[in-house]
Parts: sequence; structure tokens; C-alpha cells
Amino acid sequence: MSKENIEQNENPEQPTAALPEISPARRKQLQKMFDIGMTKSAQKSYDYAVELLAQCATADPGNVQYVKGLLDTLKAKYEKNRGKGHPMAFLKMMGPKGAMKKGTAKEDWKAVCEAGVKGLLWNPWDFATLSYLVKATIALGFTDVPLLYLKSALEGGGRDIAVNRFCGTMLEELGRMNEAYQCWRRVDEMKPGDPETERTLTRLTVARTISESGYSAGPKKDAKSVVTAKDESGKTLEMTQEELLEHKISQQPTDPNRYLELADIHIQVENFTKAEDVLRRGVEACGPGEGLQDKLEDVQIRRMRQKMSKVDRNSDEWKKLRLEMNDTELEIWRNRCLRYPNNLGFKYDLGLRYQMKGENDEAIKQFQISKKEPRRAGLSCLALGQCFQAIKQYSLAMANFHEAIEKIPDRDAENRKKAYYLAGKLAMALKDYDQANEFLTQLADMDFSYKDVSELLAKVEEIRNESAD
Repeated sequence: MSKENIEQNENPEQPTAALPEISPARRKQLQKMFDIGMTKSAQKSYDYAVELLAQCATADPGNVQYVKGLLDTLKAKYEKNRGKGHPMAFLKMMGPKGAMKKGTAKEDWKAVCEAGVKGLLWNPWDFATLSYLVKATIALGFTDVPLLYLKSALEGGGRDIAVNRFCGTMLEELGRMNEAYQCWRRVDEMKPGDPETERTLTRLTVARTISESGYSAGPKKDAKSVVTAKDESGKTLEMTQEELLEHKISQQPTDPNRYLELADIHIQVENFTKAEDVLRRGVEACGPGEGLQDKLEDVQIRRMRQKMSKVDRNSDEWKKLRLEMNDTELEIWRNRCLRYPNNLGFKYDLGLRYQMKGENDEAIKQFQISKKEPRRAGLSCLALGQCFQAIKQYSLAMANFHEAIEKIPDRDAENRKKAYYLAGKLAMALKDYDQANEFLTQLADMDFSYKDVSELLAKVEEIRNESAD
């Protein structure tokens, strides 16, 4: 189920928390304000509509009708700046965010909701504000309103790992296993091979399957754990998780989620051969979309790594497997770039594979594209510097090392140190000792024990002293 399908919970059996105490007269007044607000919203008088609807949502934070009306109106108001809200949202929201943080620390959830509504007035897709509101409304016992806030968060950051992690966690807490699974599936697509993601997907797979089938299962959740149910005659039936999902596949052979769910269970126990077989069947039956081809490729890589881990790293067999691995990864990332031409992160991954094979000209082409992606800019420049140095284009190499130092964020200390080190070494090779001293001094200031930086600094100082004499 996609993010667009996270809607108000229609299950009448799921309990909904009691609303805050509101007198009949006040409730009548709020409903009248809401009706006027929605009328003004339909007339595109958004400022007046928002003023009225915000009062309703603040006074009755568990009212789905009020919250939905406010969110829909705000999204219509900021449609031309979708996902960002007001141009000055960052500054305007500082006060409400501070109040939400303070209210959360005190577990004053009503105050969090009040401040959250004020924050939403400037950007109804702001993840930080929405996350506070989700936690506050869940703490107050509401089950429907948090879904509206989660839906807005996914609309604003549906391809953001942090957003999907949070939404997946909260949706699972609310018992929305299908939507939670889809959030974690997107995390898996964006960050393949993450152990936490794989464990969560496996847990959600089991929960979804049991829920859909009316089966019950013991505490152990793997392909061989037994699930039980009773047929119409009252006879108890037993089958493993694997058998149950295979049965589901036989019933719905063109549903890609069934193949993904079964593959996740095999991946959890590191049975990559079985997972690969399941995913191949899925691609044949459903086509490469819905993440099937991506997951198949990830499993192929993990299976090869598993095979390499069982072989002596100094043996000829390991070297042969390493070459096969390089060729396989190169082909995978080349195909992903074709499937997702606008994903510049994949260009960076492809460039790395060309660089590992020593195909520096091809690597340079990919890194020059991937540096346009802000999150990859610094690392792309660092890789470009190495590639240009390898083909003896030293001026270009130095220029890219300079740019890498500027663009690699402080939190990525290891790559910043690497950039300083390579720039310093190149400057020494080019006999630009003043520049070498500058780079290496910066590195030493960060980490004096980094590789042989102390020896290099001493050598540079010695050469500069000799030149001065």
C-alpha cells in the first residue's frame, strides 16, 4: 500500500480515545466555525479559512474532521510551494518547535498539539512538527488523527529514509502493518542490506501474513516456524511460514508483495540462495518493478559476499570470486542507472565500481554527474581527485581535493581526513610544500595519529628549512 493510501482508520472495532471534555455549547460553536472555514477554503479564501480551522483543531486535537480540514486547506494554500510551505517557514517555526520540544519533555501533550498546529500553519509537510504531533496524539490515545499526520509526513518526505523509518515505526505501533511494511520497504530500497531494516521487514511480513490468513504462530518467527488454524470442520491445520507464503503465491502469482515477503524471511536466516530463487520467480511472474529486481540484485551481492567469507582471503579462489563480484556489481549498478536515470546517487555507486576496476575515464564521467547531488558532492569530488591523479591530471586532481574538503560535512570526519591526506600527499609530490604543510597541518589538527601524517609534516618542515637555507 502506498503512502497515498494511509487514510482514516475505518475499522469500527478499533478503540478510539475519548475526546477532551468540551461543553455542548462550545462543541456547537466549533462546528459552526469549521463549517464556515471549509466554505472559505472552497472559495480559496485560505487565510481566513486557516484561522478558523486552526482554532478548531487546537480546541479538539482528536477530531479527525477538524485536523483533516486544516491540513487539506494548508496544502491547497501552499500548493505552488508543495513540500516546503511558506518561504520563511524555517524562521517562523522556530518558536512552535521550541514549545513542542519543551512540552514533550514535560509530557504536556495538549501543549504539544497547540504548538504543533501553530507550526503547521507555515508548513503542513514539516517532518519535525508532524513527528511531534504524531507522538502527542498517540500519547493522548487517539488512533485516527496520527494517521493524518503520518500521511502528510510521507507526502513531504516519501523518499527520505528518516521519514519512512519513523512512519513505519509509528504505523506498526498503531497496528497498521501493511502501511508500516511499505514504509520499511522503501527504506530497504534506499539503503539496501541494513540489518535493522531486514529484521523489521521479516517481523512485519509474519504479522501481515498471520493477520490476513487468520493464523496464529508461536514466538519463533522464521521460515520453519509453525502456524496453526482451524478449518470449517474444526480440524486444526499446521504449516510453516514458508509453506503458508508459498500457498499465498500460488493463489496470487502476480502479486509482487508475496515474493518479497517470502524472500525477506529467507534473508533473515541468510539463506540467500532460496531468497534469490523466490525473487527470480517473482520477476518472471510480475516483471522487474515493485522493487523485485532491486531486491534480487541485492540478494545476489549478499550471496556472493557470503561465499567469499568462507574462503581464505589469500587464496586464488578468493581473488577469482572478488573479480566476479566486481563484474557483477558493475553490471547491477549500470542497470540501475538505466532504470533510474534521475537517481544521481546510483551514478556515484556506478562510478565507484568503475574506479575499483581501474576504468578511471568511465568513473570520472559518473562522478561528474553525481557531484550535482548535494549529499554526494563531497564524496564525488574526493573520488574525482583520486581518478584524475591516477591518469596523471594533477591540476584537476588537486582542484577536486580542494572542493572535496569544502563540501564534505564535518560529521563525516573520516572522509574529510582522507581528503586532507590525499591533497597533502599530492602537494608534496608536486613540490608545493607550503600547500602540503597547510593540508597536513589541518589533518594533524583533526587527528595527529592519522596514518603517517606526523612523519609527512616533519619531512615537509625539513624540506622547507633546507630551501630557506
